[in-house]
Amino acid sequence: MKPYPKYSDSGIQWLGKMPSHWQTEKLKYLAKVNNSNVDKKTIEGELPVRLCNYTDVYYSNYIHPGLSFMNATATKDELKKFRLHEGDILITKDSESWDDIAIPAYVIESSEDMVCGYHLSHIHPETERIAGKYLFYSFMSDDIRVQFEISATGITRYGVPKYSIDNGLFLLPPIPEQKQIAKYLDHKTAQIDSLIEKKKRLIELLKEERTAVINQAVTKGLNPNVPMKDSGIEWLGEIPSHWKVKRLKYEAKVNRETLPETTKPDYEIEYIDIGNVTLGKIVDSPKLLTFENAPSRARRVVKKGDTILSTVRTYLKAITYIDMEKDNLIASTGFAVITPGNNLNPKYLSYLMTSEKIIDTICSLSTGVSYPAVNSTDVGNLFIWYPQLNEQDSIVKYIEKETAHIDSILSETEKEIELLQEYRTALISEVVTGKIDVREEKI
Repeated sequence: MKPYPKYSDSGIQWLGKMPSHWQTEKLKYLAKVNNSNVDKKTIEGELPVRLCNYTDVYYSNYIHPGLSFMNATATKDELKKFRLHEGDILITKDSESWDDIAIPAYVIESSEDMVCGYHLSHIHPETERIAGKYLFYSFMSDDIRVQFEISATGITRYGVPKYSIDNGLFLLPPIPEQKQIAKYLDHKTAQIDSLIEKKKRLIELLKEERTAVINQAVTKGLNPNVPMKDSGIEWLGEIPSHWKVKRLKYEAKVNRETLPETTKPDYEIEYIDIGNVTLGKIVDSPKLLTFENAPSRARRVVKKGDTILSTVRTYLKAITYIDMEKDNLIASTGFAVITPGNNLNPKYLSYLMTSEKIIDTICSLSTGVSYPAVNSTDVGNLFIWYPQLNEQDSIVKYIEKETAHIDSILSETEKEIELLQEYRTALISEVVTGKIDVREEKI
């Protein structure tokens, strides 16, 4: 890969120079743009359709009949106007975040009943001027998409008007070069995506290994020759004969302390919501808020040594140990805050609460479809099992030793994926903005 031999001013301030034989053009002269008004309703007398919605575009680079679309209805005129054709591009025109504006997806295969849904713009390229796949990759470039992000308006929800999409500026190489660029990027992104998928699979295997280490240690102990006994719990099976089985509420406090409504309005808290937590760790730092500006669900007082367990959307497995020494740490009421008593090592209890046996039980007790949940009483009534404190200490040390290496590889692999994703994004931008000449690249 090398730069083009000659460059000229693109006339686009934020892009700077472009290859001298390229042009710039507004999207409205390259494609037909329509903002869809087809909603998710099913209305008697209308035609049945499969509706391509915002999430289908946001989470899928490519649109095809094999995706699980929503069933809805549309009028004949809507079907004619918004039916998806191979080579079309869909972009997100509305979002809760300005940087999620103009995220594209490319239609690689269509059918007669696939229709563009609400919150999306439907773009049908004029193929004699611009290749659909090249236009798709142009939308994937941060250097191109930034103009639509800037044009988006709103406070709690952002939207880009059709005028701004129509008048968006794109770089225009000759058609054969556009097709070569698309072909090159198809090849390179496929290689990168394949490598990312392999690394994601490695992460899944490492997580399974980590889970297996914890499950084995907290259900069977460290001595393979220890006598076993029936736990008396059907789903648990046998445990070491000297271990105890009790309900959690007898060995720990659940939601011991709540922030009172009389708290001073300017009192600063560090708030943990469900989205901050995944299985075994806090993924986003707690948010600093004053009490008056905090959500009404910011009430559970959390201390070092506690374990927090999500009681809503339990399938997310948002359970973690609190290792922070802070006086103003507050969790959502969507968590159960578990404070161990004197007979439990706090970390042993936390590992136990993240074991498959406990998680499966919590999920089985959950009620509801969209937001399955359990209550704090259900959590307190969970059966737990444990040895004496000295053996709990040994189990904790063993788990930490065995998982440290796994966690190190996990962290390294996650960073590698992040770098590959950054490289993918940068490569697309450099190619579609003419920083790299791929005309002679062998595919």
